[in-house]
Amino acid sequence: MNKSQKIKVLVVGDEWVKTNDLVKAVEQTLQGYQYEMDCFDVIMDKPMSRDRKEDIGDDSITEYCGHPQALIERIDDVNLLVVHTAPVTKQVIEAGKKLIAIGCCRSDAVSVNIQAATEKGIYFFNAPGRSVEPVSDLTIAFTLLLGRNIIKADQYVKAGRWDRDINRENPIWDEFVTFRGVTFKNKKFGLVGFGKIGKRVAEKAAGLGMKVMVYDPFVEEALLAKYTKVSSLPELFANSDFISVHIPPLPENKGVIGRELLGRMKPTAYFINVARGEIIDEAALIEALQQKQIAGAALDVYYTEPLPSTSPLLKLDNVILTPHLAGQRVDVSAGSAELLAERMQPFFQESSLQTCFNSKEIEKRKNSSSGR
Repeated sequence: MNKSQKIKVLVVGDEWVKTNDLVKAVEQTLQGYQYEMDCFDVIMDKPMSRDRKEDIGDDSITEYCGHPQALIERIDDVNLLVVHTAPVTKQVIEAGKKLIAIGCCRSDAVSVNIQAATEKGIYFFNAPGRSVEPVSDLTIAFTLLLGRNIIKADQYVKAGRWDRDINRENPIWDEFVTFRGVTFKNKKFGLVGFGKIGKRVAEKAAGLGMKVMVYDPFVEEALLAKYTKVSSLPELFANSDFISVHIPPLPENKGVIGRELLGRMKPTAYFINVARGEIIDEAALIEALQQKQIAGAALDVYYTEPLPSTSPLLKLDNVILTPHLAGQRVDVSAGSAELLAERMQPFFQESSLQTCFNSKEIEKRKNSSSGR
């Protein structure tokens, strides 16, 4: 990049990643440049819901906030677009006639049509790994909460039943003994997916003395040297004591875990999902929990978010529910923006494509069109 070129920037923040933090990331990225910046916010209106009614003209955008028209109206002369959850559709990209680069401070940039950007030769930067630690932490926390019956035990004490049952002439231990938990050493922890988050979960589960089993047909054997690789999902589900899902929300993964796989689980096994709700057949999981086919589950994601007040999950005592907070950490805004800045800086400061998500595909297209 030529620093004599004046850069026009559009920054779109939201309630999770503040515009001010994105502005700081841009200022850090564009040191030495002259630039002009326009900013606005989008409202975070159910970003993870799959039941949106509006048609934004681009089916590849599955999780987003706001409407693309707000970007289209501002993007005419923009060279650098920086967003979090704002929808960067193919129409937005087509309207950005002078776009050079797009930065999105998400790991799975499902709010950006990366293919459309690549076809236009627009470089794309994301924030890989921003949620690795908090998501893997929550996965292990769920494992401990489920295996040790901590939520139920907490409710038992707060409701005064511990005092009532034990502080009497003939103590009653019936409910107390139901809180006895498993020991985690040598328990089999099954992982569906071995990306950045799955790998970190495996390390933490192994730290508890658990035997980690992994199903991921795309991972090289060498990367699984410390763990047991299984050849199929049925094998993983049949043999695990805990199962945790860490695969992306791709079309081919929708409903991949359904009644057949859940039916293979041990009645003493637990199921954890902190990935995406549409990966699971939610109705089949509810049925398995209602009928006590499995010991329990912990869910941070759902097919429809927020979880409707009519959901049967709310009436079950063998499931832990949290409001899609796995990636939420106290510094989520500043941390995400800083990570994106680190990815964009080499491009703008050193003309390096090392941290660009789609640079290889763009260069391949350039070489193909030039006949090389």
